[in-house]
Amino acid sequence: MSWAELELVVPRRRLDHLSSILFDLGTLGLQEDHLPGEAPPVRQPWDEGPQPPEPDRIVVRAWWDAAGFEQARERVAAELAGWEDASEPRWSTLADGGWEEAWRAHCKPVRVADDLVIAPPWCARPGDLVLEPGMAFGSGEHPTTRACLEVIAQRAQPGERCLDVGTGSGILAIAAAHRGMVVWGIDTDPQAVRAARENAETNGLDVRVDDTPLSRVSGTHELVVANLYAEVLIALAPDLIRVCGGRLAVAGVLHDKADAVEEALAELELVARVRSGDWVSMELRK
Repeated sequence: MSWAELELVVPRRRLDHLSSILFDLGTLGLQEDHLPGEAPPVRQPWDEGPQPPEPDRIVVRAWWDAAGFEQARERVAAELAGWEDASEPRWSTLADGGWEEAWRAHCKPVRVADDLVIAPPWCARPGDLVLEPGMAFGSGEHPTTRACLEVIAQRAQPGERCLDVGTGSGILAIAAAHRGMVVWGIDTDPQAVRAARENAETNGLDVRVDDTPLSRVSGTHELVVANLYAEVLIALAPDLIRVCGGRLAVAGVLHDKADAVEEALAELELVARVRSGDWVSMELRK
């Protein structure tokens, strides 16, 4: 089966009117997007003030069953004939399923160590940790996740305790549990908590995951991992130091903010500081 795709650029103020027209013409779905280079900056959790304004122009895409789109094509042209501020409608044909095959081909196993491999379910081998791509944040490919996984591979000891702060998909917690640690993953996002629990269950691993704030975590843990933004790491630094009973691995730090993170964690001894592209990870110890 194939699909017909319409793409055009219109002023944002016309979006509601255009959407109504396209749905009247039987479109199966709409998508709005920014023109290249016109997307406003991504708003981070620590940003204050008003939301950045959206650009005046917007890209609109709509889809029809290719078998019956010719009539819609003619009517779209007629409806937009007087819109001097809209681009010329552009039509293309999409083969069903091609995008899914390409996406799956891109998702490959991540080998951290011989006995620590993270793989999507369609190419996992016996002994691999199975993680469905797209479930919360973290599949092992990003350098920030990889940095924490490598510390786990080097430092995890069976029976010792690991605290995963901002567990996301649970990949770090699951890797530590796979290495025999007693693991607790915490996250403020309910979707992340659900995803991490499901991933742990899929891999047959016993991992405690909940939304306990770090400030309420008592005791110390031989290994603490935190793959978070620099600003969040700085805010949590006193509690990260408090709960660290051995090693602390932090990642998710842009290189221009690494010094500030290191300063915030200065009570701990810096063991390693590694840069990978724009990202910096650190390993520290009590």
